[in-house]
Amino acid sequence: MTMVLAEIRNEFVEDQLNKLSSMVGEGNVEGLAANLDISVEAARQIKSLMFSNLDQLRIAEDSVLTGSPFKVELTLYDKQLFSSMEPAITNYLENNPYFSKQKRIKQKKVEDLISKYKSEIVSMDTLKSEVINPRGPVNGFVYGEPIDPTNLYRESISLYQKQVELEASLEQIDNIQVVTGFYSRNKPSGPRLLIYMVSSAVVALFIGMFVALYLENKKRNRA
Repeated sequence: MTMVLAEIRNEFVEDQLNKLSSMVGEGNVEGLAANLDISVEAARQIKSLMFSNLDQLRIAEDSVLTGSPFKVELTLYDKQLFSSMEPAITNYLENNPYFSKQKRIKQKKVEDLISKYKSEIVSMDTLKSEVINPRGPVNGFVYGEPIDPTNLYRESISLYQKQVELEASLEQIDNIQVVTGFYSRNKPSGPRLLIYMVSSAVVALFIGMFVALYLENKKRNRA
């Protein structure tokens, strides 16, 4: 699975994934189940979890990697669980207290700006209506400045575009986004039957030869 971060240092995500990898290595299925919010039985199906930064070699050694995509490799005993593991790992990263706080701050800022633009658009529409359909004497000036309907329409459109852009940014407010999800192979990664059969046959041959030589040597000694 390939994931991309918002403006977050990649090492923070590495620490979280290292925690999961350690649990997998230790066989801590209860800890995995609790952190990923999955059943203990599903946690037992996790064989390995590895990850890597895709842009690690593109930056200087003394630079900090921020907002770079990274790859998560997951090996399961049951390939049917891939579809549930993708949101489980994503939610685990997204629900980090620090990440959640940054998301709420960013969301509040964007929502306040949207509200401000909406208010300004309403005021602009009211002003346009007064210019087009005046209710009283109109001298063509507002606060000492001449009224230009073209500028009013242009400013209204500009405000609306900013509002739409901010509303679109809310759709991408998450700190972690999946670019390419997990996929399961048609054939398992192991064990490879042919290799095991050949290696077992070779080992059995050597053991058989050793036993035969041992018995023959023992027979000669008795004779």
